[in-house]
Amino acid sequence: MKRNQLRRFTYAERVVHWVVGLSFLLLLFTGLAFSYPSLFWITELVGGGPAARVIHPVAGIVFSVGLVFMFFLWVKDMFFGKADVDWIKAIRAYASHDRAKVPPTGKYNAGQKSFFWVQAVLGVVLLLTGIPLWFPGGFGGGPFGGGFLATMRFLHYLSTLGGGLFLIIHVYLGTVAYPGTLGGMLWGTVSRGWARLHHPLWAKEKTGA
Repeated sequence: MKRNQLRRFTYAERVVHWVVGLSFLLLLFTGLAFSYPSLFWITELVGGGPAARVIHPVAGIVFSVGLVFMFFLWVKDMFFGKADVDWIKAIRAYASHDRAKVPPTGKYNAGQKSFFWVQAVLGVVLLLTGIPLWFPGGFGGGPFGGGFLATMRFLHYLSTLGGGLFLIIHVYLGTVAYPGTLGGMLWGTVSRGWARLHHPLWAKEKTGA
């Protein structure tokens, strides 16, 4: 690691992050293909409709398992404190890059913590609603009712759209809005300048200065 770099993510954290992210993308696009006939052509990218119907739930399992690992890897750093409340109050300044008005943060700011918890909740909803859609015939006690399946399908759809929206915001913030952020998840390191600019308390903890 170069002297002007700080270790931000371990190899395990990066692998889990990309497993969760890429499996969710696969779920998102195949799910949209099933929901909108005009987008059904997307299934051709994975071998056609029958293949997509097999791949979708399997990707759901990969996503769910990855989400469990991600949760336990990061949850210790994701609890809110007073500093996070102050950061939320200054979110307009953060969005407009008015650094002087943004309170210093540790390794993660309140926006990143919020994203973590929202995605965790959406992941649970996607799993719980996806299981009955995968096995509409039930589990031995008779098939699920049509009304129940319709509700599960609706909640599954809303959770997918919510997850997709948050993913777009996440990617935008990590690439276009705040350059240098993506490198941390690709290579595991960020520059000291980036750390001091975006997470000064964490940078001080890592460098002692």
